Amino acid sequence: MTPVWYVVGFPSNLLSFSVWIQPSMRQSSGCYLATLAMADFIFLILQLIYELQVTWQYRTYQYPFLCQAFPVLFYASQYLSPMLVLGFTVERYISIVHPFKREKFCTTSRAIKVIICLVIFSIVLHAVQAYFWIFDSTSDMCSPRPIVIKGGSKSIWTVWSWITELLVFGLVPIVILILNILVIKEARKLSKAEESMMCLNQKGQKSSAATITLLAVSFYLIFTTLPVTVLYCLQFSFPEGVWPMSDDEIMHDRVWQRHLNYYTLRVVTQEFGMSHYACNFFIYLATGKLFRKSLKILVFKMFCKNKLEKLRRVDFAREMAPNLRGNGEYRRISEPESSKEKININGATSLMTSSDF
Repeated sequence: MTPVWYVVGFPSNLLSFSVWIQPSMRQSSGCYLATLAMADFIFLILQLIYELQVTWQYRTYQYPFLCQAFPVLFYASQYLSPMLVLGFTVERYISIVHPFKREKFCTTSRAIKVIICLVIFSIVLHAVQAYFWIFDSTSDMCSPRPIVIKGGSKSIWTVWSWITELLVFGLVPIVILILNILVIKEARKLSKAEESMMCLNQKGQKSSAATITLLAVSFYLIFTTLPVTVLYCLQFSFPEGVWPMSDDEIMHDRVWQRHLNYYTLRVVTQEFGMSHYACNFFIYLATGKLFRKSLKILVFKMFCKNKLEKLRRVDFAREMAPNLRGNGEYRRISEPESSKEKININGATSLMTSSDF
């Protein structure tokens, strides 16, 4: 199943990143989502390198220095994804539940600072991996230091893994879930009558659409992460059976069968859990009208410049349509009438500024 996530994830994350870094999409939430796309792309590359080494026995990082550096980057990119989702979830919570603090905390500059802090925190959190791993020139192998795995389930290696796994893939999704519930509850307090009285403008509509996209991304992370964490916590409840045993004896041994069933379920769940590193692009397509429009413009800009010009004309016509007057004239509401000059288009008189061309 993992190769599917590579085939899907590499192009989709690059496309997502390319769209979110566009000037029109570079608001605070766009900064988070652009970084998320790039972090997921990097993780998939490192995951591929890891599988080539472990599964296919193709030598990739079993070299001096790479043996210590690879685990730091691998775990940092893996753990960065949930923390970025937590970052924009907190921002959306402030924006919806505490709207008067939005101007202070929900800005692009602050989002960039938070992203930098999250990247640094993720790297620092896993810098200890450089000590845990060592390259043995005698055996020509990269493996954990004997001292950190001494003690089995009570070893430094195991305890540290439990702490970091439960912190990032257990506590973080739960916090995200709580914040999402609070956001949804607050959003439901606005009745249709209140929305009509407030006369929601285009900016408010964009904010609502962004909220739906961010909620979808964060709920998908929870849905794919928490089951993996739960099964990780249950691993000691399904121990291996007695060694040695023949295959036939294992087939009829109850302890071994419980362990094998658990292991199969855990592998399937982990494979499904990896999907959130590859499938956010489809959430953006399904929930983000502005994302779809920016993606279309990006594709036309790369391959079909003539269609891009046609698309811009269509968008321009749609923008002007609500301002049509009964006598055939239309005007931009934001422009003062004195700055407009009449132009005849297809026999109809219109009021437009010279800057519109």
